[in-house]
Amino acid sequence: MCFIIAVVLVILSYNFFMANNIALAIGSFLGSGFFIFLMIKNILHVKNLKKDHKGKEK
Repeated sequence: MCFIIAVVLVILSYNFFMANNIALAIGSFLGSGFFIFLMIKNILHVKNLKKDHKGKEK
């Protein structure tokens, strides 16, 4: 879900930039960065959970 929202916000950012609306372009780009950050944080969290789970089984 975060990936879809991030892609939509990047597209909106590009459209706002091409329409010379820099404030909305920057806002959309920062929103996209936030959702990408959440996605990476979640991926690393799940990776660590799997790593811990495999260590406890042995």
